[in-house]
Amino acid sequence: TGPSQVYRVHWLRAKALRDRWKEEMTLVQLEMDWTCHYFSWRATQWGDRMRESLEKRLPGHACYSGRQSQMYSLLAQDAQAAFQDL
Repeated sequence: TGPSQVYRVHWLRAKALRDRWKEEMTLVQLEMDWTCHYFSWRATQWGDRMRESLEKRLPGHACYSGRQSQMYSLLAQDAQAAFQDL
């Protein structure tokens, strides 16, 4: 139980803390990517529904679907802009 063991324990704890933060950063970056892809996917999905509604001559459904598609597109753009600097 000399000073070298104390330093070794301190170093191991610091390394474990650093490793946890490194893993957390990786997870957060992946979650940011998943969020952007999810919003884009939903925008595409609602856009497809809008086109189907237009083909079926359902203007109310098409209007709602178009609005949802636009909303998810804006969310995707906002998320990408917010996450770009991180």
